Amino acid sequence: MTAPARASWSEAVRAQALRLREQAGRLREAAAAVTLPGAEGAAVRRRITGQADRAETAAAALEHAADDLLAHEAVLAALARRRQEGGAARNIG
Repeated sequence: MTAPARASWSEAVRAQALRLREQAGRLREAAAAVTLPGAEGAAVRRRITGQADRAETAAAALEHAADDLLAHEAVLAALARRRQEGGAARNIG
């Protein structure tokens, strides 16, 4: 009997990155919709746009982390296969 399939860590991290990118898009739309005139409106738009920039930066970092996690997951999967085949040490470390 095999364990039920579940999302990998890299998939979960990549999904969070996607949510952040979507949030950044919504923030940019909100910044464009600000109707306050003059310096006050410009300040609010800059603040919202800054939040969108930070969300996109975080999303890029998460995507990089997801790539790294995917590589680690591949190594762990290979080790697990070797262990199941009986070719790896049982106690590592």
